Amino acid sequence: MTVQGRSLLAPNERLLPTYRLRADDQLKVIRAACSSTGSFINAFRLATDTGLTEKNCGLVPAFLFATGLLEKAGGHFSRYRPTSRGRRVGDAWQQSEGEGLLALRDAWKQQWFALSMKERLESGPVARDGLLARLLTSAGADGHRMRQAEALLDLLVAIGMIVPDGDGFMCWHEDGPVDQQKKTASEATADQPLPPLQPGEGVNPTEMRASATREGRSPLAEPVAHLSPHSDHEEGCSPAPGAASVPRPRREAKGSATDSGPTAYAELDLLALLCPPVLLADLVRLSPEELMQLHGHLRGLAALTAKLRGQPAL
Repeated sequence: MTVQGRSLLAPNERLLPTYRLRADDQLKVIRAACSSTGSFINAFRLATDTGLTEKNCGLVPAFLFATGLLEKAGGHFSRYRPTSRGRRVGDAWQQSEGEGLLALRDAWKQQWFALSMKERLESGPVARDGLLARLLTSAGADGHRMRQAEALLDLLVAIGMIVPDGDGFMCWHEDGPVDQQKKTASEATADQPLPPLQPGEGVNPTEMRASATREGRSPLAEPVAHLSPHSDHEEGCSPAPGAASVPRPRREAKGSATDSGPTAYAELDLLALLCPPVLLADLVRLSPEELMQLHGHLRGLAALTAKLRGQPAL
């Protein structure tokens, strides 16, 4: 075991921040440490600058030393001074709080925890528990250091490196709140439930799916097909090649029962109305309320179609 920052660590373990201070209080200590212009800083001077207890302030510098913001100032082991990187963070903090957080994020972006989080979040939002598990694994730590991993994750959220998405998941900072709002609005537009049937023209499913893809909308947002009592489905007219034709309501069945005429036409009508197919990838993007609304639409469509064709309702 080796001694680093008053913590006993195994040779392959990485130092994690203390859990005895909240993230906002740790940021106060970081700001005071990086903004120091004296020959050295220690727990007493940090406590004087921040108003926090000397004992808790003394727990923060070890992590700043490990991440390149502080260096040993000589003399007593608990004396530090800011490095050139740390001074840049302190100078930025003098301009504004936002500039300081941005500089700290930039100073830490190549640290092991930042690279680990970026890799984990590249494929999309991840739950908090998943990120904590990844931090512990990357640090070579066991579950008994969970509170320290939580403190590190809280720090990364506080500086804006990781952004909560509002649904219990977290995103990388490049997919920040503004981008999330735009994405949420876009998905809300794309994921409208299936609209009720209105009189209109027949629709080519292939062209409809291609158009929806080009415009960045889900095929579910498109009308599937429409009944038209006065269009090319009249007697003697042929639909355009490749078009999904839906016959107008019939007053009498064509063909005998042995032809499976009415039954076959009813199935074909419903099948045409449900083109293009609804994929699982489409359904998982709907909210529970939208799924129930879609379920109601489908049951109503099936019941009305069965009634028009003289079949028992489902």
